[in-house]
Amino acid sequence: MTKIVTLTGINKSFARTKVLKGINLDIFSGEIFGLLGVNGAGKTTLIKALLGLINIDSGRVEFQGRSRSYSDINSQFGFLPENFSPPKKLKAIEFLSILGRGLGVKPLEAHNLLELMGLKEEKNKYIKTFSRGMIQRLGLAACLLKSPKVIVLDEPTLGLDPLGQVKVIELLRQLNKDGKTIFFSSHILSQMQGLCSRVGIIHSGAIKSVSKVEELLDRYATDSLEEAFLKEIGGA
Repeated sequence: MTKIVTLTGINKSFARTKVLKGINLDIFSGEIFGLLGVNGAGKTTLIKALLGLINIDSGRVEFQGRSRSYSDINSQFGFLPENFSPPKKLKAIEFLSILGRGLGVKPLEAHNLLELMGLKEEKNKYIKTFSRGMIQRLGLAACLLKSPKVIVLDEPTLGLDPLGQVKVIELLRQLNKDGKTIFFSSHILSQMQGLCSRVGIIHSGAIKSVSKVEELLDRYATDSLEEAFLKEIGGA
């Protein structure tokens, strides 16, 4: 497998609190990688470090075997933050079209992406009328405007009802089948068990382990990712 993203020795502190502690992590092209961790473990900070949204204290981020540049971030990474909140007074197609113009994307692409996200019938509705699940799918469409190689998602199903969660997970599977590398964080482990190629566990700012899901389950003789996770971090 080919590495598409490599993080080496990533350290980050805020004031006197060390939030990331020597993070080493490889992400392979074409995989769905899940970052597991309890609230406050460092998931969001690691994502921000990966995307250059914060300055790290030390370490290196590589993309396709070379130092990751801001040009790479702008053209090859799509990001959906945990609390994505688009302008409520715009219609869905207006929002995507404005973003598309800024990125030099053809107007038709906004329409195509809304259809891909199951929002074709809602494209002329105001975002203020959207459910949380619809807003997340709109966020995924925004991620895809520049046709990135890597999609980074921070808690993409947080706050969604069961149907909304299922729709987002189905979309992630389809995007992966279409060749996208997906890196996402979550603490909803049941979703990750049948979705991820591999999972990494972050605890207290450090990577505890990285493995295929089935390997982690076998390690603790269980068919529950939640149980294996708790045992891995010493919580059960």
